[in-house]
Amino acid sequence: MKKNLILACAGLALFAWVVTKIGWHEMLRQLEAVRMALPVIVALSFLRLVLQTRSWAAALRAEGIHASIGELMGVRLASQGMGYITPLGAAVSEPMKIRLMGGRHAGSAAVGTLVDTGAYWFASALFGTLACISAGLLIAHGRRMTIVLASLACSFVIGLFLIARPKPLLTPVARALKSRAPGWLNKSAQVETAIRQFSLRHPAAIRKMFWLDIGCQALLAAEVIAVFWVLGIAFNAGTLLALEAANRGLKMLTGWMPGRIGADEGVTAGAFAALGLSSASGLALALTRRTRDLLACAAGFCWLAWELRKSTSKEAALCRL
Repeated sequence: MKKNLILACAGLALFAWVVTKIGWHEMLRQLEAVRMALPVIVALSFLRLVLQTRSWAAALRAEGIHASIGELMGVRLASQGMGYITPLGAAVSEPMKIRLMGGRHAGSAAVGTLVDTGAYWFASALFGTLACISAGLLIAHGRRMTIVLASLACSFVIGLFLIARPKPLLTPVARALKSRAPGWLNKSAQVETAIRQFSLRHPAAIRKMFWLDIGCQALLAAEVIAVFWVLGIAFNAGTLLALEAANRGLKMLTGWMPGRIGADEGVTAGAFAALGLSSASGLALALTRRTRDLLACAAGFCWLAWELRKSTSKEAALCRL
């Protein structure tokens, strides 16, 4: 808890520094202009949530688990909200999704959930690689920027290889250790094997998930378009891709920060400045997305509180019987 508070305070200090450099008056002026884009971004985010949930539902259905879209949306919002406010969010949100979808089908829920996450990461890394190439053509005027973009693109390519690799990585390690292998490693190797075999067992589901996740990447780019349109900023495909490269690189490097406070604002403002755009507009985009994320967190926590209340009421009713 103390560590989380320290990280949050550091993020707020970074945010204050970014705003001070840009100017409070300029930031407020841009926020006043960009507020019209917030409903559009919320609508695009909801549509992306629907596509992500349909992809997850396809993975779970292939594993024999049938759940309503509404329930899965609630689970996703609750787990993502918890991951948003804690360091190393993915390490919190993914296990939480599996626990909330567990029960008698815990193993199948884990496979379906992790396959869905891997498919989304694959689509994101594919889009990120293209974005890095576009950014390199636009802003890589110096050797240092070229090295940064090349390193980021290489990390995306390595991620694509690891996700698409048909052979498991943990099974050889577990076999090499034999009896000395810890139980969690053997269990993880079994789950990874099932995940790697998913595409062979359910190719149609993988294709559906891939295209749904590609649609999610397009919706993320549409959020930037909405802000550009409201602010009256001219743009092209190269500019959008370059900004998405910065956004994905930011998420990779700052995933350990709760909410990425300060980092989102600083990197987005810097990316706008590097593209010859107003850094205040970049800050406005980051703050609009943060508002969207906070609304999603609130919705997820409300759903979780409602589900916990229902479970408590059922247990109380059974006790009275």
